[in-house]
Amino acid sequence: MKPLRLLITLIVLGTILFTAACGTTTKPTAKATVPEIPTPAPVKLVILTHWGEESLLKPMQALLDEYMALNLNVTIEYQAVTFDQLLTKITTARAAGISPDIYHIYNLWMPDFVKGGMLVAPSDDIVAEIRAAYSEGSAGAVTVNNQVWGYPTEINTYQLLYNKKMFADAGITKAPETFDELKDDACKLTVKNADGTIVHTGMAVMPGWDSGVVHPFLSLLWSNGGEYLSSDLSKSVFNSPEGQATLNLYMDLIKQGCIDPGLGGSFNDFVTGKSAMIIMANWLRATLQTTFVDGYENVGVAPIPHGANGKSTTLQYNWLWTVDNSSPNKDEAWKLLKWLNSPRGEGKASPMGEYLTTALGAIPSRVSDQKALADTLSEYFLATYLASTSTTMPEPILVGGQEIKTALQTDVEAAWYGQMTTEEALADAAKEADRILTENK
Repeated sequence: MKPLRLLITLIVLGTILFTAACGTTTKPTAKATVPEIPTPAPVKLVILTHWGEESLLKPMQALLDEYMALNLNVTIEYQAVTFDQLLTKITTARAAGISPDIYHIYNLWMPDFVKGGMLVAPSDDIVAEIRAAYSEGSAGAVTVNNQVWGYPTEINTYQLLYNKKMFADAGITKAPETFDELKDDACKLTVKNADGTIVHTGMAVMPGWDSGVVHPFLSLLWSNGGEYLSSDLSKSVFNSPEGQATLNLYMDLIKQGCIDPGLGGSFNDFVTGKSAMIIMANWLRATLQTTFVDGYENVGVAPIPHGANGKSTTLQYNWLWTVDNSSPNKDEAWKLLKWLNSPRGEGKASPMGEYLTTALGAIPSRVSDQKALADTLSEYFLATYLASTSTTMPEPILVGGQEIKTALQTDVEAAWYGQMTTEEALADAAKEADRILTENK
């Protein structure tokens, strides 16, 4: 039996081996195909701002380089002009058909840009984010016709800056709180040589610059109980007894030689020690930290002095990032702006918030940035400006707003230089403002 069993076993084994060698073949398993990820098309974005000084340009370029490293298909060209050239650059570039993709603009220009169809609104999700992440005032400052047009950047207010060393040398122990104290202190702080030439004045003004003239004037006007425009924005009301008294405050100081409009005509009069006081916005901090004549520790910050019938009030104005309607890369432009203005992580600041507080010395509009950067904002200079946001009045944002501002600047300066009386200057400015308002109804 054993040989038979062995034979059967060999036959079975041989059959199995033969079948394996000669039987039907199976189809090879097909390889899994990996879908190709399309390479993003190259994109070039052009950005235009007025942050061209080296101290502002370098940190902004570093942020843009960081974004390009994260998005290798994106190339960013950064353009910057001085503030007084920015509006001209925007309008001439657009007329020539070579507009940048992204602007950083002063919100007073926004209504005219919207009216002219220059801007493209952000997507609904970005609008919802801005309304949720920014204060009502900041979101409102970038809204025209109930539409948000961009990301608010910094909050700017005005305060009284003063030279602590000059105050101490003059025996003045505190900043002026009223119009009368401002006049007294400005004249005590004015120093002249024996021949009458000015060593330094008590207070500086900034002729030749619309904001430098109008913003301090309006801050003092509101602090004197006056108004700029009617509540429905249909009529100018700065030509009032309160307006007359505010302009007369300047005129009294000019007549006494305690203000000299011809001295230098910029905030540098304060920075270089030619004047002991100035009403100025918080963005001057970066300059004061590096070049103030008596050292940054001698820069004092105080609320706007008030008149007999008013309380300290200051003007607030805003800036925003927005996108040109003719940009061929609108989506990519908004993507960049979203990255710039979004927190880097839970409890962290956005790249824009970091830039505003460190490079510019400004107050970021985004609420989460204010929280994340609370330590920086607690520094005495910024803290005083931040506290002033509770007593601010927003600059009215309306079509023709820039024209009205320029008209008021022109006539206030005419009064300063003796070309018009106070009454004539404000009456003429009010007449022109009312014409502009009527035309734009």
